[in-house]
This record gives sequence, C-alpha cells and structure tokens, in this order.
Amino acid sequence: MHTDTRPTMDDSVLVAELNDLLQLDHDALGAYSIAIARIRSDMLRQTLRDFRHDHERHVEELTRLIHERGGVAVQLPHVPSGAFKLAAQAVGALGGDREILLAFKANERQARDKYRRAASATLPSGVRDVVERAAQDESRHYAWVLETLEDLGAGADSAAGRAERVVESAHARVADTLEGVEKGAMAAAETVRRGFAARGERKPIDTLLLAVGAGIVAAQLFGRERR
Repeated sequence: MHTDTRPTMDDSVLVAELNDLLQLDHDALGAYSIAIARIRSDMLRQTLRDFRHDHERHVEELTRLIHERGGVAVQLPHVPSGAFKLAAQAVGALGGDREILLAFKANERQARDKYRRAASATLPSGVRDVVERAAQDESRHYAWVLETLEDLGAGADSAAGRAERVVESAHARVADTLEGVEKGAMAAAETVRRGFAARGERKPIDTLLLAVGAGIVAAQLFGRERR
C-alpha cells in the first residue's frame, strides 16, 4: 500500500488554511443573502436556502477544528475580496433570476476551486474528512447552477454564458490573489500569537487583528498592482 510521505502542515499554517476557508464561507453567506432576498422563483430560492445551510455547517465545523488546534477562528468575510464578491452579487441582483445566478456562479466557482485545492493537500484525518465533505458540497452547488443556467438559456454556449465565463475567470484570479496574501499574513500572525501564548504572555492579537490586519496587507498589494 502506498504511504503518503509528504509533510503535513504545521499548526500555524493549518489554522491559517482553515481560517481562509472559514472566511470563504462567510463571503458565501453574504452573497447568498443577497441572492435569496432578490430571486423571484420560489423553487430556486429554496435551493439557495438549502445550499446556504451547507455553508452554515461549514462555518460550524471549521470553527470547531480551529478551536481544537488552539487557533483563533476569524468570523468575518475576507478583506477586501469579501466586499468584491458582495458587490458582484449585488450587481447581479439588479437583473432577473438569470443575472442573479450568473453572479452566484462566479462566487461559487471560486469556492469550489478553493475547497478542491484544500482537499488535495495532506491534512490530518479529522480535518481532511470535513474539508472533503465541504468540497463535495461546493462541486454540487456549482454543478446545479450550471444546469439551471442552461435551462434559463444562459448555458456555456450562449452569448451570456460566454461573457460571464470571462468575468468569472477574472473574478477568481483577483479573489485568489488577495486571499493568498491575507492567508500568508494570518499564518505569520498565528505563529506570533502561539509564541506569546507559549511564554504565558497575553498580547492583543485577536480575531480582529488577524482578519483586519491581514486584509490591510492584501489591500496594499492590490493597490500596488493597480498603479
């Protein structure tokens, strides 16, 4: 039997990875709230509510895993990419159900891809089970929206589908870049926090610092890239 000999993540990196996914689910919850409030079809609204429950479960499970490893769970969206995702969904909500789902699809693509990458990493068994189950949820959400958009005349081969695919790819690149910097900053902050804790010192490196401080780094990077 083949044994995976790749090194597993240290606790600081693992907690940062889990917090990145936790923030991703908080991003999704905000986008879902906008879509559910504006969508006209009762059937589509109920499906979105069911999917939103999946994200709520992800938040609960990831929070537990972070706490079990002595980490601080960041119960906030990504900064600033969370606002970027909400803005994309809000623009979609200005149209009809098709436009709402096109915006939803862009957000779900990034969630699907990020969970898929996380599930492919070498993780402790209890963590791997949670991440793999969430990755399956995200794949199911994305497959559903593809099929639904096809029924609404906005499939991959339609003019709307082709135009949205370009936006979706750009959306994923921007969000991944910003969140990658934020995750790195969180891993560094978590390492510092654990060092203070090991010496019995209390320092104000709490949830707000981990999230907002890392977000400032990401915002600065984004600002440099745009200049």
